[in-house]
Amino acid sequence: MRRYQPQHLAPRPASSRRPRLGRRLGAAAVLVVAAPAAVTHVTHGMASAGGPTTGTVAALGEAANYGSADGQAVAGMARTPSGRGYWLVTSAGRVFPFGDAAPLGEPPARRASGAIVDIASTPDGQGYWLVATDGTIFAFGTAAHHGSVRDGAINAPVVGITSSPGGNGYWLVARDGGVFAFGDATFLGSAGSLHLNQPITGIASTPSGNGYRLVGGDGGVFTFGDATFAGSVGDRRLNEPIVGIAGTPTGTGYWLVARDGGVFTFGDAQFHGSLAAGRGTTAGAPIVDIAGTPGGKGQWLANGGRYLGDFVVTCYALRGTTASGAKAGPGVVAVDPRVVPLGTELYVGGQGTMTALDTGGKIKGRRLDIWRRSAAECRAFGRQKLPVFAPAA
Repeated sequence: MRRYQPQHLAPRPASSRRPRLGRRLGAAAVLVVAAPAAVTHVTHGMASAGGPTTGTVAALGEAANYGSADGQAVAGMARTPSGRGYWLVTSAGRVFPFGDAAPLGEPPARRASGAIVDIASTPDGQGYWLVATDGTIFAFGTAAHHGSVRDGAINAPVVGITSSPGGNGYWLVARDGGVFAFGDATFLGSAGSLHLNQPITGIASTPSGNGYRLVGGDGGVFTFGDATFAGSVGDRRLNEPIVGIAGTPTGTGYWLVARDGGVFTFGDAQFHGSLAAGRGTTAGAPIVDIAGTPGGKGQWLANGGRYLGDFVVTCYALRGTTASGAKAGPGVVAVDPRVVPLGTELYVGGQGTMTALDTGGKIKGRRLDIWRRSAAECRAFGRQKLPVFAPAA
């Protein structure tokens, strides 16, 4: 196994090769942005104060936009083998097909398993698997059920699924890096025994089926079997965590996508644009998944998460210990615990990912108080009304 154990280092010199991060798009219903050697088409890509825009799709490069599941808490995305369609799946298990993707079924509305977190297509495009946080597999169409993770067999929730090339098996990955192989998918190793700086968020198999890559929230990439290591963003301080990985058709490259829509390319992966540019410029609903076109000259980004509503957001610069016992600092937000339980991870439109760790006497109802370094920054921030999402299942 070749692996990258991410560390937060100083930025590389300007002459060093580094991942390319595109420009953030302005808020609009339909956007067209030029990208290097490509045109980026984004439909309904941003959130507005008027309501949720989860479940939308951004099409980059040669990727065509076939539709969006507006307002849905999308958790995962899979393209059809032809590249002329895709499925979006919500955490509740609802499946939305677009283009040449066929509706093949959904799990029962009332089920004992956890939230759905990902979807994978069969090679013939006539089937798909859904996986839940507890490792339960739901198979539809030509997708055969080759097994699920048994109760009590996992130490952390499952976060992703990828299929074998023949469609007769699949791998699951959990947040702690544990990998589970079923059918003709071969177990080639895992990161379950490693110390991870951040949890694993995605998995992608190689075209041969003899390897796979895992990616962590900090952008560290772990390779197994014939999956080659072409780089990572583990040595950069990311504005938002990495939430997905997709491999190129050759298997020698891959794309990583961050929650704010930043796209990073490695190996022979081509850059066709992104939705983010810098710190403090995040907007809209959080990105939850990425899929590449069959030719590798385009990508789709799907946003999702659960829309919690538009909150009145203010700012505080106090130091010390929060109501949860943690220290006040970057990424901390004060909430009304009757509305948002302490410990909840939130994605605030325009501000990014934060964790509910504090409370306040005036923070009642749909109110948030985000931490900033100084009173001057808080005065500049003022009082805003912003969309808030729960980015994970």
